Amino acid sequence: MTAAPPRLHLPTPLTRFLPASGLLLSALLFGSYALGLLRDRIFTRTFGAGGELDAYNAAFVLPELLLDVLVDSGLAAPFIPIFLRLRSEADGTEADRFARTVLTGATAVIGLAAIGMFIFAEQTTRLIAGGFSGDERELYVSLFRVMLATPILFAISNTLGQVLLAEERFFWYGAAPLLYNGGIIGGTVAFSGSLGIYGPAIGAVVGAALHLGGRLLGLRRSRFRPGFGWWPRTASVKEFLRLMLPKMVSHPVEQLTVVFFTGVASGLAAGSVTVVNLARNFESVPVSLIGAAFALAAFPSLSTAHAVGNRRGFLRLVRTNAVTITVTTGLAAVAVLLLGELVIRTFLGGGAFSDEDVGRTAAVLTAFTIAIPFESLGLLLSRAIYATEHTLLQVLATLGGLGLTIATTLTLLPPLGIVAIPLGFGVGQAGKTVLLLLALAWRMRQFNRHAAGAAS
Repeated sequence: MTAAPPRLHLPTPLTRFLPASGLLLSALLFGSYALGLLRDRIFTRTFGAGGELDAYNAAFVLPELLLDVLVDSGLAAPFIPIFLRLRSEADGTEADRFARTVLTGATAVIGLAAIGMFIFAEQTTRLIAGGFSGDERELYVSLFRVMLATPILFAISNTLGQVLLAEERFFWYGAAPLLYNGGIIGGTVAFSGSLGIYGPAIGAVVGAALHLGGRLLGLRRSRFRPGFGWWPRTASVKEFLRLMLPKMVSHPVEQLTVVFFTGVASGLAAGSVTVVNLARNFESVPVSLIGAAFALAAFPSLSTAHAVGNRRGFLRLVRTNAVTITVTTGLAAVAVLLLGELVIRTFLGGGAFSDEDVGRTAAVLTAFTIAIPFESLGLLLSRAIYATEHTLLQVLATLGGLGLTIATTLTLLPPLGIVAIPLGFGVGQAGKTVLLLLALAWRMRQFNRHAAGAAS
């Protein structure tokens, strides 16, 4: 007698979206945003929206892209399932060897790349900040070299963070960004008076060290003992490399978008890079707190529905969460549209951040609101496609959205100036959402075939 397939349980909205671990991570994420807002307030009041802060923000772009492409993109999907499977076998020795090998490889790759970019820092201005010249260009190069310490520290910390997640040590995982922002704030307050813009740069390095220190503290009672080791020929490491490659293709698209925006803004009026970054920070709050959280919460149920061949349940989950995300982020976009300038003036205005800076930032944020519902819905649709055990379609949709963003921004730039950047982003996100919907519809046509295969 054949055993009946497991039933798909559709949890209530309360249990789906408000588990204790999710609430804890959401609270820590909100705290990180609050500290980030305090950081930006201190920045704008200390330096204003000018060349110094432009150079500082631009100096972050390539180190963050380096970390995103070479480490974070590969860790996100395959590390935890492999680590937990190995830990369940024998005494867990293979799990520790696997984690130490990944830790060593990530640190070595980032370290070598950072050394290379330190040597060729001058050449990176053509890619990141082609509009900088003179003192601003020299300042960017100096700050960039200081920032290259941060991806090395983050490579170690983010790898250890995967172990924390695997062991459900959510507090120390989520507290690390708070420590990082705290370091930047401390460096700015302590050193900007004597060192100028180098104060927050030093604070960023200190913050990255605190980020790592917090996660090391979180592992103090873990079975895993952090350390370096090298066992690259094991089956688990080979599997990790095989699984990480597809994820690496689409993961850095967001950072590539930032690179493009920075390059465009650096050719506009002084302070444009800072204005775009500040507006984007505000726009990303509802996307993260609503879109990312809801999509992540729905992902396990979507995967279960696909595994048991429950097409109706799968589509019901997609529709329910799509309506929830669209309505709530739509309301959030309206709130940002109505209150954006007031919030910017309240939290960032004053000091060296003039009324003109407030107005420019508010105008850019207003245009960014178009993207909020589309970007949030795209996170859910991407998770739904991943749940059908397919990644290439999501990659193609993401790249298509990036291409549309670039084309629209460059087309609108001459008549609209800086506002073309958020409008181009909104159009790109809308296009990506349409492509994801088409991709998901195609995957649904394959759903019955998958179910038949699973049943046989």
